[in-house]
Amino acid sequence: MDPQLLIVLSILAVTVVLIVTEIFRIDVVALIAMLALVWTGSITPTQARSGFSSNAVLAILGVMVMGRGLYKAGVTEQIANFILRVAGKGKRRILSTVSLTVGVMSGFMQNIGAAALFLPVMMGISKREQISISSLLMPMGFAALLGGTLTMVGTSSLIILNDLLSTQGLDTFSLFSVTPIGIALLLVGVAYFFVFGRLVLPTRAATNTTASPGKKLLSVWGLSDSIFTYRIPPGSPLIGKSVKESEMGSAYNINLLKAYDRTSDYNIWEDIRLKQGQNLVVQGREADVQAFAEAYDLKLKEEEEKSTQDADEGYIEVVVPARSNLVGKTLREVPLRETYNAQVLLLFSNSEVVEENVADREIQAGDTLVLQGKWEHLQFFKESEDFITVTPFQYEPKTPEKAVLAVGCFVGAIAAVLLLDLPISMGFLTGAVAMILSGVLSIEEAYRAIEWKVIFLISGLIPIGIAMETSGAAALIADNVVTLIQGVHPFLILLALGVMTTAFSLFMSNVAATVLMVPLVLELSGMGGLGSQVLVLQVGICAANSFILPTHHVNALLMTPGGYRVQDYLRAGSILSVGFVIVSTTMLYVFYL
Repeated sequence: MDPQLLIVLSILAVTVVLIVTEIFRIDVVALIAMLALVWTGSITPTQARSGFSSNAVLAILGVMVMGRGLYKAGVTEQIANFILRVAGKGKRRILSTVSLTVGVMSGFMQNIGAAALFLPVMMGISKREQISISSLLMPMGFAALLGGTLTMVGTSSLIILNDLLSTQGLDTFSLFSVTPIGIALLLVGVAYFFVFGRLVLPTRAATNTTASPGKKLLSVWGLSDSIFTYRIPPGSPLIGKSVKESEMGSAYNINLLKAYDRTSDYNIWEDIRLKQGQNLVVQGREADVQAFAEAYDLKLKEEEEKSTQDADEGYIEVVVPARSNLVGKTLREVPLRETYNAQVLLLFSNSEVVEENVADREIQAGDTLVLQGKWEHLQFFKESEDFITVTPFQYEPKTPEKAVLAVGCFVGAIAAVLLLDLPISMGFLTGAVAMILSGVLSIEEAYRAIEWKVIFLISGLIPIGIAMETSGAAALIADNVVTLIQGVHPFLILLALGVMTTAFSLFMSNVAATVLMVPLVLELSGMGGLGSQVLVLQVGICAANSFILPTHHVNALLMTPGGYRVQDYLRAGSILSVGFVIVSTTMLYVFYL
């Protein structure tokens, strides 16, 4: 065997082991593999760098920026509201509705675009319905991949398929030639997660390598242990009272952090009336909280989160400088809640936490305050000269007035790809730049929208596919498999081609896998009564079967927000991949021969 071929196969094997075992982060593994191929002379430095300028990477950059723009303009929130109205309550109904919607959209636009549009939508639904985000994003992403098989323009492998056939002088496929197979695959995928979702999907929260500043703040000051959630039961004397009338602040020295029920959250900064069945998140000394709960017959909810930190509200730490106008005044004289919709959870003065008569304690230079409120209101303390903000945070206000512009940029990007025959990368980058120029996003916000882990993951894996092609490793594997399946039953030939194409698509782009396989399978034309179009259609469809590893750009896009590990894709994706190949093979054998 050619030594260079052996080197490439060895690097591929080690890469697979490292990805599956997760000894190192997956993006680090991808970069190590890329560099190893250069060190061993398997690819040139130019080929190694090509991953960073690839169509997939540039498309993902554009998609991330446009997704952030749609979120900031409030478009994704409106979509989420519509989905919840249509689907109603329940994770299964929401998943099925979203999956079918994303799948159909993917049939007429690139699957990465459909996934990017619904990523912030699913994040919003997760928070609103209190459903683990990891149980939502993977089915949505898989539906985007499945939906790409609904038409001949839904996924890159099917688009390139017609180009390859035309260069060979063979008949090409019409737009809906593949639709019956795509419908079957999408329905099987939706049914798979509807029935087995609880068994194969993780239910953890999104993974963060570091805790948010707000949560760190609660931990440092020990405030998590002073936050409790109570439910207002029938007959409670608290029903019908306002927050002020309850005297929770003046008489019990506790703060109301959040009020919500099954259907909605209540704005605690308004003069709300407390209702039966509401849940109240309160903060204060345990003895004071218990006294308040006993006075109003409230029921403790043991399993609630000990924080109200989310995209809209949180906590900051501020220090009062010597030049501040607050020095010498009491908190009662500084109406933070009434004026700035913020409340003091903790006052640290003279090297100790003030617990008694906090409202009447005179503020001194150097005092530290922990404040809670909505980010749009906490922004005041960051800009005010009366405070020094210790907690870093970046507030990006929503701009619903830019919703039409944001949608126009996104739709324009899709239209540019479909109508002007632009590469997906150029179309999506055009949409991203349009959002910046139109003021939907600032350039700084666009940079912050990019998830660099995904960029380096895809950029590092692309050279592996190049090395497999240039070294002849992929062709050698394919030739051996083609030789083995000659003379077997037609169904088994189609099945073997589906499995081999699926394997290639895990480490090569689906376009590269299709380009590699089509000339080989055309040599099998006529064997067992199989026509050339049936053979190449199996290749084009199964090149989209990329569920087992997070190497496809759709899976990579969702990996970090969903908090997924490689094992999650292996567990859920392996079963679906087997079903994918069986369904596509059966449909082709029964209806296309």
